[in-house]
Amino acid sequence: MNYQEQLLNAIPGGAHTYSRGYDQYPSNAPQILKRGKGAYVYDEKEEAFLDYGMALRAVCIGYSDSRVNAAAIQQIEYGNNLTRPSLIELEAAQTLINAIDSVDMVKFTKNGSTATSAAVKLSRAYTGRTLIARCLEHPFFSYDDWFIGSTEVKRGVPQNIQEDTLTFHYNNIESLETLFKKYPNNIACVILEPANLEHPKNDFLQNVRLLCDKYGAVMILDEMITGFRWHIKGAQHYYNIKPDLCTFGKAMANGFSVAAVAGKREIMSLGSIEFSGKERVFLLSTTHGAEMSPLGAFVETYKILKQEHIVEYL
Repeated sequence: MNYQEQLLNAIPGGAHTYSRGYDQYPSNAPQILKRGKGAYVYDEKEEAFLDYGMALRAVCIGYSDSRVNAAAIQQIEYGNNLTRPSLIELEAAQTLINAIDSVDMVKFTKNGSTATSAAVKLSRAYTGRTLIARCLEHPFFSYDDWFIGSTEVKRGVPQNIQEDTLTFHYNNIESLETLFKKYPNNIACVILEPANLEHPKNDFLQNVRLLCDKYGAVMILDEMITGFRWHIKGAQHYYNIKPDLCTFGKAMANGFSVAAVAGKREIMSLGSIEFSGKERVFLLSTTHGAEMSPLGAFVETYKILKQEHIVEYL
């Protein structure tokens, strides 16, 4: 069997992200890759390819950057995953808080899906509401049911969960306002990317902010792609908009597995444990969520992005 057949035989879809599946690439693309260095990837025969995709946009400085690798390896030498919170866990949290204007608190995880789902859960807990309004033009927020149930690939998602997610259109504030007028006291949050294939027009993001304020919904900006790409402080700074919650991932650690849900203290602290007599939200609780080597990579990546003006160059 060739590599494509072996992959499909061993892994549902042939990869651990559908975006890496064979159906996403032309037939002459390499079926499997061995390694990456700088702006190039290499197949099993060491043939080099200039890589536009850069690990689905998770690599922003270049594959196998020696400085980022060294920072990750240092944390591996420290044990990589300890019994109590680690020094690098605190440093990484403080780094993100200082980097992004809207962030008071942060919780790390390993992928974007769990981060956005955590943001949705916090929003529901904060508002006491159920419905979600998500932007139809933004193709992927999570593998969890709340999002997949609103797509065409909804097999396995219960009907009642499908009905909890509503859709509106990017750069069409009337479509969102229509939802709020129809469900004025039921929408917990509005989730969208700051931008995708086009910039916001006619103060679209600012008007989303106004509608969320008017109807008491949480505004979530998913910055998995735009974070540390549009601006060192995120696309929210670039577009001058302050969300209630935001999510980051991909480029923040130059290919290492780090994602985050972050935002206002009054919402994020619902997942805290120190408030006696107050019911809390069971937020993210993952053994590997604060794995030290990726967090070391994030702190080093952020330093390089800032010192070398990588975002401006891109």
